[in-house]
Amino acid sequence: MSTKIKSFLLASLSLVIAIISTFSIGNNPVFAAEAFSLSPMYDMVSLTPGETFESSFTIVNPASSTTNFYYELHVEPFTQDNEQNITATANGHYTDITEWIELSKTEGVVPPNSSEIVGYKINVPSDAPAGGQYGSISVSSKKDEESKEGFSIHEVFEMGYLIYAEVAGETVRKGDITDVTVPSFMFTGEIYGSAMTKNEGNVHSASTQTLQIFPLFSKEEVYTNEEDPKTVWIMPGNTTLSKVSWKETPSMGVFHVIYNVEYEGVESKVDKYVIVCPIWLLIIIIACVFLIIFSIVFTKKKSSKK
Repeated sequence: MSTKIKSFLLASLSLVIAIISTFSIGNNPVFAAEAFSLSPMYDMVSLTPGETFESSFTIVNPASSTTNFYYELHVEPFTQDNEQNITATANGHYTDITEWIELSKTEGVVPPNSSEIVGYKINVPSDAPAGGQYGSISVSSKKDEESKEGFSIHEVFEMGYLIYAEVAGETVRKGDITDVTVPSFMFTGEIYGSAMTKNEGNVHSASTQTLQIFPLFSKEEVYTNEEDPKTVWIMPGNTTLSKVSWKETPSMGVFHVIYNVEYEGVESKVDKYVIVCPIWLLIIIIACVFLIIFSIVFTKKKSSKK
């Protein structure tokens, strides 16, 4: 192989390695404001059979609003699918709580830049089953019949105040981690760890997930959520898919990734290297490999002829 060809190949490979080893961090996305909000969005409560529990939440009409917010309330059950999406669906005796909730009001109006407190009671029957109970107080926008005034910004019309309740008694807390994954190679997107967790008990319980990411030749983290681990609530009988990701993942690079999941005394960890490589760079690498092979074969044929 000639000196010129060797120099060209070495320069090409050095360029490819340098590109892979470098990365740039993008900007965070900007999200639009919501039309109205609830504070808090959910509550975790403990109930005792035969007793009454009282609490409240706040409906907020933001300062950016220019009109009154007319609303109505109703109670409905909720459950959670395998991807943590909340759905207004009854789930056996786990949603009996919808029959126990008593609202302080069923409708109202909140002026701009104001808020209103909504109280509610949970009258727990003496024979209430132990374990989880799940109900939602839905807040819906509506038109005022006299002024015909309504309220909607960004087409947000309804929100639910979720109640995760645990009724005292023989509760069972049992779960398992069925799968933990971190991709080894990515063309684009966010570096992530995903887990499947199964709740085999009769009450909601939480898994915690941490993700640590280091550059290839450094022990200084470019991302970690160790100080604020992701908490994922899994409903009784559910197997739930959840994910932690680095939203500022660069378009290329090689990273050391540690992903750890803990759930009901079970721990699972993935420790591996992840390559992020855009398709165009992969084509360059393949072209370089073919060029090397071609040069070697060509050189051997030329030498054999001599």
